[in-house]
Amino acid sequence: MKINDALAGALLLVFAIAILWSAHGFPSIEGDPVGPAVFPQIIAVGMLLCALALIATGLRQLKTERWVEIPQWFAAPRQILAFAIVVGGLLAFYLFVDRIGFLVCAPVLLAALLAVLRVRWWLIPLVAIGVSLVIDAIFYKGLGVPLPWGLLAPWAW
Repeated sequence: MKINDALAGALLLVFAIAILWSAHGFPSIEGDPVGPAVFPQIIAVGMLLCALALIATGLRQLKTERWVEIPQWFAAPRQILAFAIVVGGLLAFYLFVDRIGFLVCAPVLLAALLAVLRVRWWLIPLVAIGVSLVIDAIFYKGLGVPLPWGLLAPWAW
């Protein structure tokens, strides 16, 4: 799907204004002339300038393009199913990972994604479980960030 730059710029503009508004309320630190709000405000001003440039470009493109163009692949049922699995899977992962656990949710999500990509059926569980264990090891052992155990909490290592 192609969205006109004016729409993307308008969204970026709203986001930049929200950052500016939020950073404005940061407390000042006594004796520090810069304060914690300066860096987010600099980034927000940069985003605001980019948003204005996108809006200007998008408004010029409206002479030859539409606001939103839907691609041809969007009519293919398999592609729509793949899109729904990606979006729905990530949403479900976000909603249930704390209760069910990373080592349950991640292999299920990866298996669904691999099935949509038409990976060989016998390879799907090997890759899904293996990658999930590697990611868990990287976060837990390497970075010291434990991922949620959920249902597997009694067996946490």
